Amino acid sequence: METTIIQHNIGKNARIATNALFFLCGISFASWASRIPDMKELLHLSDAALGTVLFAMPIGSLTALPMAGVIIHKFGSKKITLFAVFFYFISLPLLGLSANPINLGISLFIFGFGSDLLNIAMNVQAVGVEKLQKRSIMSSFHAVFSIGFMLGAALGGIIAKQGISTFQHLATIGSIDLLIGLISFSYLLQNDHKSDENQPLFAIPDKSLIILGIICFCGMLCEGAMADWSVLYYKQIMDNSNGFATAGFTAFSVLMVVGRIFGDKILQALGLRKTLLINCLLVFVGMSIAIFIPSPFTVIIGFGITGLGLSTIVPLIYSEAGHSKTMAAGVALAAISTLGIAGFLIGPVMIGYLSEFFSLKIALASLIILGLLGSFLTTKIPE
Repeated sequence: METTIIQHNIGKNARIATNALFFLCGISFASWASRIPDMKELLHLSDAALGTVLFAMPIGSLTALPMAGVIIHKFGSKKITLFAVFFYFISLPLLGLSANPINLGISLFIFGFGSDLLNIAMNVQAVGVEKLQKRSIMSSFHAVFSIGFMLGAALGGIIAKQGISTFQHLATIGSIDLLIGLISFSYLLQNDHKSDENQPLFAIPDKSLIILGIICFCGMLCEGAMADWSVLYYKQIMDNSNGFATAGFTAFSVLMVVGRIFGDKILQALGLRKTLLINCLLVFVGMSIAIFIPSPFTVIIGFGITGLGLSTIVPLIYSEAGHSKTMAAGVALAAISTLGIAGFLIGPVMIGYLSEFFSLKIALASLIILGLLGSFLTTKIPE
């Protein structure tokens, strides 16, 4: 009985600490995203040039990806989370100090490297907390990430409107990140959950996992595109220079939080296929409204619906992958996570080049197609 109480307390504290990591990850990325228009204007970058510079972040993430699993296995996710947060502390102020595209690219590389380390390490912690509490709570972690993301987006618009420099803004966020990381460190799980050694490390994914991986890629691609380009769309295309340029992005973030809060109940009522189908259709409807009915009000509504649609795609797919019958749970989750991260990082770059050759409006219209593709793929998921 006493052992059970101790484990419960350890799990409770670890859950709070892990939630803090998800929160700082969300607020940090949104804070940077909210200042992209300012950096674009400061450095006089075209859409294509901005897309090229933004590509430094996925390069940083992809550089970290092959070594992240090895160093987390060797040193443990607890130590690596603090190591990754230190990268945030350094890279965020550097982003605000960037005086040319090269400096910005280097800073984004460091930011991307640290982001990928933190993403993998904190998800390993989340899996360990789930094992201790013996129930699925992954959606709650993603909800906390979205709350941080939403807060970062809203504060970013207010801070920018007050004339506070990008450096002051991001340096403050980086300092808060380090403080949260240091406090959380003591309460994280010391030992990571180990997969069953009898399960195969390498196996051919079944049809269901392949389809889920593609849907995850499409969903995260949309998220990445919205994170980096929705503010610019609302500011430039809608010519809303006198209002809050982050209004649409904030609506997107708020509805994403709402969707993740109620996602588990919706899943229980409708099942995986129907829930994912509704998610993808909402992306299609939301982006269609934002693109084809262009006004400040409808763009806010469209972005909000899109956020609601994207809200539970990743948590649902992560949960389903964890129950794969052909691959070890950890391997399946790693494969899905890799596809998702790739989509999240490719999205902004893709939109940048499409915008340069066509227009930002047409570039964002590509997300409508992804919503339709995801809807089609959900009908192919085996019962």
